[in-house]
Amino acid sequence: MLPVLIYGRYNNETRLHILSRNTKIHTISFKKRVYVMAKIGVFYGSTTANTVMVVTTLNSELARAGFEVESHNIAGGDIKSMESYDLLVLATPTWTEGELQEDWKKALHQLGSLDFTGKRVALVGLGDQVNYPDHFADAIAELAEYVYLGGGQIVGQWPVEGYKFNKSAAVEDGRFVGLVLDQNNERELTAERIRDWAGMLQEEFAGY
Repeated sequence: MLPVLIYGRYNNETRLHILSRNTKIHTISFKKRVYVMAKIGVFYGSTTANTVMVVTTLNSELARAGFEVESHNIAGGDIKSMESYDLLVLATPTWTEGELQEDWKKALHQLGSLDFTGKRVALVGLGDQVNYPDHFADAIAELAEYVYLGGGQIVGQWPVEGYKFNKSAAVEDGRFVGLVLDQNNERELTAERIRDWAGMLQEEFAGY
């Protein structure tokens, strides 16, 4: 008598019953693996269309990487909702000589009161390395300070190679504190940089 294989299901398990020639039944259970899509809150400030376009592209890449993405323009004052996310992306352009974007400036008093403990936060900064080479993408350094003060962990550091600038407050230990983009002078590189960075976040956001 050849062994008889019988498949059955019970709740989230698939069970394989093996009836051998000595009439003994051996049961092997395979638990169904349930995948829960991680949710990312993307918060951005934008005065021109540049940051909006960057965030739109980033959201698509993060969704392609398997994340559920919820995007918030902080001009609407929706800062407190950051606390409902374990994974965050904060995006801002840098204005003139290192200035934070105006909507972020208005939100700093709220940002300073948030608890980032246990959260992983990635930063995106837009800058102009030709016209402001001494303050390239400085603004994300200010956002990074608030994340650190709130107890958060910053991920997604980005290499400085491939850029031409003199100084940047966004550089920590030889790397940018987040993804840095130059829509004024290197727009043609933006899509590839975002795609590569989203791939990095897929690993650094893993487990949430």
